[in-house]
Amino acid sequence: MGFLTFSKILLILLLPFLLFLLVFNIVSFDNLFYEKKFAEYQVDQNVAGADSLHEKVINFIRGGNNELPDDFNEREKQHLFDVRNTIRFSTIVFFILIVIFVILLLIAVYTLKINNYITSFVGKILVFGGFLTIILAAVLFLLINSDFAATFESFHLLFFEKGTYLFDPANELIVNLYPEQIFMDLGIKISVWVVLASIIVVVLGFYLLKNKKN
Repeated sequence: MGFLTFSKILLILLLPFLLFLLVFNIVSFDNLFYEKKFAEYQVDQNVAGADSLHEKVINFIRGGNNELPDDFNEREKQHLFDVRNTIRFSTIVFFILIVIFVILLLIAVYTLKINNYITSFVGKILVFGGFLTIILAAVLFLLINSDFAATFESFHLLFFEKGTYLFDPANELIVNLYPEQIFMDLGIKISVWVVLASIIVVVLGFYLLKNKKN
């Protein structure tokens, strides 16, 4: 397998990770989304000062503050600490993948040199990578809608120690502040946004393929 073929395959495989991580970081910290869902699921009525607590949680997860309100018990604080570490790790991975993607693309472009080949090379990456991302996002959407509980459990097992993310709604705040329905809606929104972003990528890819110089 030649370098260009290897690069093309790797770039196509990297594209879904980049799109998912990009959308995840945008949607997951959208305050308007949480305000809407807090009202929809009556979180404001069930949890005193829900908006203020959420703001402090987000600030903690994003690294703006190292302390959590004492409204949370130690298990809840530990889980939020684990969430922060996971978010930080995903952000680092995102930027590393961007660097790898750009370096591979630049080397491939330099190797090709001829503009017609470059346009075709990039266009195919965008088209195939975009379609692959659409398929993965569609699978995520179907999993969330068919059996969210199992999907949510599998997601947690990937990143957290078993049992550390299970809480009692009668005695612990975190599951009342963030009911499961919010995460289901968040997953659906992420999958939809990823599909929309992928469609833009595919359209751009087809445009490059169609308008390459002969």
